Amino acid sequence: MVDQAEPGSEAKYTKDELDEAFEKTLRPLMSDSARLIYMTLKESQEPNLTTLDMQNELRRHGVKLSKKELNNWLSSLQATGLVQKEPERGKPTTIPYDGKYTYDLWSLTEKGRETARRLSFFTQKIPTLNNVKTGLPTLETMTTGHIRDLEKLYLSIKILSALRDQEEPTDTLSLSTETGIRHEKILKWIKADEDLSIKNLYLLDRKTPSLIDRILASLGLRETEIYNVSLSPEGKKRAEALA
Repeated sequence: MVDQAEPGSEAKYTKDELDEAFEKTLRPLMSDSARLIYMTLKESQEPNLTTLDMQNELRRHGVKLSKKELNNWLSSLQATGLVQKEPERGKPTTIPYDGKYTYDLWSLTEKGRETARRLSFFTQKIPTLNNVKTGLPTLETMTTGHIRDLEKLYLSIKILSALRDQEEPTDTLSLSTETGIRHEKILKWIKADEDLSIKNLYLLDRKTPSLIDRILASLGLRETEIYNVSLSPEGKKRAEALA
């Protein structure tokens, strides 16, 4: 299994890592018997279990495995690094036992426990609009604060998405045309002197107006303040996260 991604970032996998996970680590778990053995060890309150402990627990699920079958599946799980056989042997701890005979002791490895934690993601119920609270306000409960938050989210996504694939700075007039957001709104947003979390996403460079620009601006036909804008390193990281 690959390292877990930091919160808010996307996990990166190579093909070799995926092949390793599905063709080796997870392959034994395609079997019902192997999954039950794996889950028996995972759910156990004891640090390790004997093969007799596991046989008795499996019978509770209607699964009868011979000692040889059980050991074969345990060996398959061991080969992937999910379980380990302890060097010593022991007596059962989950059932009354007075005999002198001892059994192999097994437990999950750290990789086995981590794999169980990650697989738990796939057992979660898939959320739908009917069975999960999205946190969005209704028309009846919406406040001016909610409206400002929604506008902030909308502007962030539109502008970051528009600049994400640009190799060269884009002037704010072109950005307005591409996003459909008014030029003055874009200027106010990207300058955002009072909000560093927004301001630090962009690099600004005041565009020197040409003679024609100045003439058109004096006639009210051209914006008087135009900037070239590109994404800062932090802005690029945020934009890539939208992909």
